[in-house]
Amino acid sequence: MDLALFPALLLAQQYHQRWEIENTIDELKTHLLGRKTPIRSLKPREVIQEIYGWLLGHYAIRSLMFQASQQAEISPLRLGFTGTLKVIRRAIGDFQDLNQEQLPFFYLG
Repeated sequence: MDLALFPALLLAQQYHQRWEIENTIDELKTHLLGRKTPIRSLKPREVIQEIYGWLLGHYAIRSLMFQASQQAEISPLRLGFTGTLKVIRRAIGDFQDLNQEQLPFFYLG
């Protein structure tokens, strides 16, 4: 409650940042994980590995959202995380049926 340490302008700026962080945690915990037990691993090394995996998955989805918004020439803010996640989950079966030649990024031949 010390005004010298925490001026009103700083608190207002940080409040906005806090909600950005809260939204990201919600995306990870509620929408991406989708289970009651957030971390399955019991060993510290495996916990870290699992957290990195979830963070990489979240980054991949956000990166895809940004690329899609650039291609459609719209603001990335118009795309929703949950909607994008649903599109990706629906498309997984289609990608599993593709041949290597149809995935040029991953095809070495």
